[in-house]
Amino acid sequence: MTPNAELNLAGERLVLRADHSLFWPAGATLFVADTHFGKGGVFRRQGVNVPAGTTEADLARLERALRETGARRLIVLGDFVHAPPACDEPWLARFADWRARHAGIDIVVIRGNHDRMRELPIDLGVDFLTGSRVTGPFVCRHEPAYDTRGPVLAGHIHPAVRLADGSECVRCPVFWRYAGGLVLPAFCSFAGGGRINPAVGDRMFAVGAGEVVEVGLSRPERATRQG
Repeated sequence: MTPNAELNLAGERLVLRADHSLFWPAGATLFVADTHFGKGGVFRRQGVNVPAGTTEADLARLERALRETGARRLIVLGDFVHAPPACDEPWLARFADWRARHAGIDIVVIRGNHDRMRELPIDLGVDFLTGSRVTGPFVCRHEPAYDTRGPVLAGHIHPAVRLADGSECVRCPVFWRYAGGLVLPAFCSFAGGGRINPAVGDRMFAVGAGEVVEVGLSRPERATRQG
């Protein structure tokens, strides 16, 4: 049994992965949203006690996803960074080392609301784009929307639902298939979840316990596992 789920969008097979990434096999492309690199450091500088090591953990997950899928291109759907970084921030050096090991991967970032810098302090081999980018049948952008050019792949809202399993109720990140496209969960391991208001006919795929399962809403923000 695979821990991932699959979805057909615009006639293309997409793999919704338990690590919060999305793989498009025909385009050899891996999509992630809201990596928020440097977020932990920003909070610690503000005196907030948050766990360290999130950058290493997230880069390890990303490396594993690229290896398992064989993707040749990575598209980040906005909020690559949490805040404009200074040149001496530790995560930059860690990412630079990681990037050197994956020099053959094309990396594109669709700028999000947190990506306010004109450029990074050091060259990480990342191509930043403003607005949206058409990739195959998909429109890649940061915020969910409707687009006449095709289904939108987006992030921004960190979609999550409360999943009821017997007497327990846990909050789970989800891939949210809405009429205009697909919203990915935040890839950052230090990210909260945002409330969503799915419409009739929307589909949601919850991520938890190392697997992706489709869920159905029984009442607002409360979901039950299907199958």
